Amino acid sequence: MRSPLARCVAASALAVVLIGGASGCAVLPSTSSPVPTSSASTPGPTSTTPTSEPSATPEPTQTPSGDFGGFASEELAQICIDATLSAFPADVAFTIEDTRIEQRLVSPEWLVLVPAQASGLEAQAQCTIGGSPSAPELGMSSASLEPLPEEQIENLIRGENEGGDR
Repeated sequence: MRSPLARCVAASALAVVLIGGASGCAVLPSTSSPVPTSSASTPGPTSTTPTSEPSATPEPTQTPSGDFGGFASEELAQICIDATLSAFPADVAFTIEDTRIEQRLVSPEWLVLVPAQASGLEAQAQCTIGGSPSAPELGMSSASLEPLPEEQIENLIRGENEGGDR
């Protein structure tokens, strides 16, 4: 389950995308695109200045700048789309700006979930990616006609239940 802070961060990020989209920014957002994250709250005084970046990242999470080990979020999304495209129906449409990227506790380092619509259903490209932008390493890649449940996403972050691991 997500903490209240993670929900707040995700809701804030969604609001930024919706406002940006409504103001005519229909193309991909900058590298600070909304990517829901898991983060723990830290005790201490709260800031009175609202920020879009979490101050601590002790658990698997995106880096605040949108830099994922040298990858941009759009690069990770495109690698995942390229790896899974042939497994989707021909009418698939990906929503790259809503890609969710989580840092994993195991290698490959990044869990990439790219939402899509296929044959009128909510779909999702799911990948684990590591390496570097010049030599990306694809671990798992899967095309699903339904999004993963949160429990399975948490398992993948921990490196559990990948492939035939039951």
